[in-house]
Amino acid sequence: MPIQRFVVGPMGNNTYIVFDEASKEAAIVDPAKGTGPVLVWMKSHGLLPKYVLNTHGHSDHTFDNGLAMDGADAALMIGEPDEAMLEALAEGDGWLGKPEMPSPIADAYLEHEQELVLGTTAIRVLHTPGHTPGSSCFVYEDAVLTGDTLFQGSIGRTDFPGGSMPEIVKSIETHLYTLAPETRVLPGHMEVSTINDEKRHNPFVGDGARINLS
Repeated sequence: MPIQRFVVGPMGNNTYIVFDEASKEAAIVDPAKGTGPVLVWMKSHGLLPKYVLNTHGHSDHTFDNGLAMDGADAALMIGEPDEAMLEALAEGDGWLGKPEMPSPIADAYLEHEQELVLGTTAIRVLHTPGHTPGSSCFVYEDAVLTGDTLFQGSIGRTDFPGGSMPEIVKSIETHLYTLAPETRVLPGHMEVSTINDEKRHNPFVGDGARINLS
């Protein structure tokens, strides 16, 4: 399976390695605090990091950007509205402390419907604001990596600076719930789900929300 999930860090983050099996080109998605063993796993499998991708700028998803980028011929990418959070991380933002290797600045910004090529395959970028202004999701083969936008049975918080409940609902309904029902949902925390299950049962967005309001 060309996506590998690792649960790391004190906040139970899901860090993902997305890769093309033929070329061995890979993307590291959300290198959370404690990503060191993930990088060892990548090396042991001969994977070549081409991208380090942040679904959004919160420090639990970006803490080990610097470690992931160290010595790698890779491009660091994030939604432009969230880039300032990387600068704040370098000074320590109070959540997880100050990383030993601060995150570099972004090499490029993620764009809606952009395709990031890995060998003969590609990751499709979706701009999904709401949890943060720059939140992005990544579609790869039969899966979508949703960061803190959509969880199994929940959605991302919108009470942090830059969060918006109307925007996250619109993002989920417009860009995620329009994906194929069998698409696997790989969130930034907690367990894997599917688009069909979330549309039917999520209590915040979809049929589950309408049932709760009736």
